[in-house]
Amino acid sequence: MKRLNLPLALDTLFVGVCAFLLFFTAVRFYTRSVAAALVFGITAAFLFGTLAYVYLSGKQNKKLLLSRDEKNKKLLALHLSLSSDGYIKRLFKSLWGEGAKISGQKVVWRDAANFFCFKMEPLTEDDVARVIKYRFDGKKHIYCAKCSAEAAALAENFLIGITGIDGVYSALKEKNLLPEKYVYEGAEKTGFFKRIKSRFNRKLAAPLFWSGAGLMALSYFTFFPVYYIVSGSLLLILSAVSLVTAQR
Repeated sequence: MKRLNLPLALDTLFVGVCAFLLFFTAVRFYTRSVAAALVFGITAAFLFGTLAYVYLSGKQNKKLLLSRDEKNKKLLALHLSLSSDGYIKRLFKSLWGEGAKISGQKVVWRDAANFFCFKMEPLTEDDVARVIKYRFDGKKHIYCAKCSAEAAALAENFLIGITGIDGVYSALKEKNLLPEKYVYEGAEKTGFFKRIKSRFNRKLAAPLFWSGAGLMALSYFTFFPVYYIVSGSLLLILSAVSLVTAQR
C-alpha cells in the first residue's frame, strides 16, 4: 500500500483553499450570486490544486532521485574507503571485464595502470607522488573518493588521470555492480516529524494566508469591499506562490 505523501497533499490543499477564497469572494461580490461563486470557487480550487499537485510532485520526485543518488555516492565512498585493497581491485576488474588484469597494487586495463586510493580524506600530493614514482610505460589513472586541488594540479602536470566518486558511482551503476549492502549505511535517519517540519519551514506562507483570509472576511462587512477583496486576493496569491516556490 502506497503511503500518503502528507506534505504534498497539504501543500496542494493549501493552494486549492487560496484559489477558492479568491474566486468565491470576487465572484460573489460582482454577481451577488452565492451559487455562481461556489461553482467558480470550487472549480478554481480543483484546477489550481491539480496544477500545484503536478508541479510539486514533479519537483519532489526529481529532488528524491537526486538526493538518493547523492546519499548512495556518500555510502559508496565510505564503503570503498573501509574495504580491502583486494576487494577494490576485484570490483574494478569485474567492471572492466576479461581484458583487465590485477598486477600488484594496480589493475592494468587498455594499456593503462589504474591505481586506487579510496580513503576518508581527499587525495593528496603525496598520494599522487607515489603513483608518479611507479614505473610504467603506458598511461596512469587514479580512482579515489575525492581529490584536493593541489593533487589534481600535480596529476595534470604528469598526465595522470583522476576519477572521483561521481565517475566511479556512474560506472558501477551502469554495470549493476553497486554493492548490495554497504559496509556502513549511516543508520541515522531523519524522523517523520522532523521531515514534516523541514517541509513546512516556510515563514511567509502562513502569515500571508491568514492576512489574506482576514481581508477577504472583512470584505463582507465593510462599505468599501473592493479594497479588501483586491488586497486579500494579492496576499493569498503571494501565500500560495511562497509555498510552491519554497520547495527544496
